[in-house]
Amino acid sequence: MQQMKNGSQAGFSYIDVMIALVILLVGVLALLAGISGSIVQTRSHEQQLLAKEVATSTMESIMSVKETDPVRLGWNAVGNVGSNPDANGVGQGVFLTGWQAVYSDPGADEVIGTADDTGTVMPNLQRRIVITDVCDPDRPSPTICNPAGTYKVKIRSVAVTVQYNVGGLLRQENLTTVLTDYSISNQ
Repeated sequence: MQQMKNGSQAGFSYIDVMIALVILLVGVLALLAGISGSIVQTRSHEQQLLAKEVATSTMESIMSVKETDPVRLGWNAVGNVGSNPDANGVGQGVFLTGWQAVYSDPGADEVIGTADDTGTVMPNLQRRIVITDVCDPDRPSPTICNPAGTYKVKIRSVAVTVQYNVGGLLRQENLTTVLTDYSISNQ
């Protein structure tokens, strides 16, 4: 048998192993960062989709108020609480003002965004409904047009904003439309 020389041992030194472990650790940390970023992005898309769904459902509910039950609700109910006063000065608007919690059920009046909404609160979601009267220059109303006219308000701007949190960031989904109370007459 041949004897080995003292300096020619084969294998990895301690430094070689440490460098390999550092390189492996950097790769694993990069992979974990990518996975966590992907999870946050997926959660963000889920929350955004839910916020869009809530905003759309709210807008549909507002639009249906004047059509589905005109005796109980009707055009005068399309407004924020305290707006659209009747002949006695009592506000007819039914939609809450400011940022409100979003509930899972519409309540007894079957209208989303009103004071009687029930069910569980949807976490990380808040909704704001802003309804404002718009001046119709062809049919000016006495309260919002300059010069004032004698017609009732027939145009309202509706803005629904839903805000949600993702990863500590506040984000919003906005829907805006204009509603009218004009009817088609066969004259």
